[in-house]
Amino acid sequence: MSLKFQVTLPDELANEMRTTAARLEIPLAQFIRETMQERLRELKKGGKKERPLDWMRRMRIDIPDTDLASRVDEILYK
Repeated sequence: MSLKFQVTLPDELANEMRTTAARLEIPLAQFIRETMQERLRELKKGGKKERPLDWMRRMRIDIPDTDLASRVDEILYK
């Protein structure tokens, strides 16, 4: 048995999904199913995808300087 869902997506996301499905040469519905299955597997594993700069938030470096470019090595290689 299967269920149908109606979802409203922003134009940009819908276009990107259509383009990606076409590039993979699969129907859009299949692309959506596979994408949702993959995301559910990630969530079941407890693995939350990190955003690219989350590691910086975990370091909790409190630097009052506004010009950090001159201290990048000191901060990154601490």
